[in-house]
Amino acid sequence: MRIHITNRYGLCGTAGKAQRMSAELAKKVLGCDELGIYVHRQEWDSSEMFRTRLDGIVAGVSHGDVVILQLPTWNGNYFDEALVGHLSSYRGLKKIFFIHDIDAMMYGTEDEFLSRRIALYNQADVIILPSQRMADYLRERGLKVEKLVIQRMWDQLLSIDTSVTPKFDRVIQFAGDISTPKFSFAREWPYETVRLAVTAQEGDWAAGKKIEFLGWFENDNLLADVLRRTGGFGLLWSEDPVWCKYMKYNTCYKLSTYMGAGLPVIIPNSIPEADTIRRKELGLAVDSLAEAVEAIQAMSADRYDQMVRNAAEFGKLLRGGYFTQKALIDAVFCLLYQ
Repeated sequence: MRIHITNRYGLCGTAGKAQRMSAELAKKVLGCDELGIYVHRQEWDSSEMFRTRLDGIVAGVSHGDVVILQLPTWNGNYFDEALVGHLSSYRGLKKIFFIHDIDAMMYGTEDEFLSRRIALYNQADVIILPSQRMADYLRERGLKVEKLVIQRMWDQLLSIDTSVTPKFDRVIQFAGDISTPKFSFAREWPYETVRLAVTAQEGDWAAGKKIEFLGWFENDNLLADVLRRTGGFGLLWSEDPVWCKYMKYNTCYKLSTYMGAGLPVIIPNSIPEADTIRRKELGLAVDSLAEAVEAIQAMSADRYDQMVRNAAEFGKLLRGGYFTQKALIDAVFCLLYQ
């Protein structure tokens, strides 16, 4: 028996990073073989050509193997369903679905597409899901797979300069594309006592606001270095209704970016790991930005420094890839032992 894992190429942004990181860790900890998937559009191929494409992806798979599918592939529902159907023709093959995102929930199209996604998930032997809350929600919507593993957090395989320690400063850092509607709150920052530092180039729109510009970073290690040197807190936030709802169920890559960099965080009380942030004193879990600003104004340097020490310890888990490795190992044990 061999274990394989899919890896999506030509995919930019955090979705691509997460797939590549997971594949590398799976190869390291489980000795997985990689099944490379490239960008594809349904209209590109005839039926025969498409089948040939799928044959090429799974060429190294044999009867009785285990395949870990990172989903979605971001090639669309048709592609994902066809790939799973193709694998199901192998005698004795077992399928582990590693769910990174659920696009129907991300884009507010649950009524139209979520049932189709759940029908696909029900073909798995084991599913890795981001949170128990997500598992409960999908069960309510028709998920029948019994064997579930909870991921909890994304890892961040960062190399950081430990000689630099985040310093107490009344500044909130936000790493995200503030030009997108879901992060429009950053462009409207109304607070005078706490600064907002954003990963963007300077713009006239920030005139008169307590906004600073960090620049834009494609390299996560460079971003982590700037976060550590700037200090203060890393912010996970949105006021877009669809995205806020999705954050209540999903695991946020941005949260792990901050904590992997060793920065205390500010998060909504509603996200799945809010209790972990509170219990381990890794930052602030709040119901509003106004509440966060008030807490920072009242905070002492000693309390902040303790949060930094806590974040430094917790960040070792993320930088070591331990959440992903544990989820993958637990999934294999769940498949073959339970």
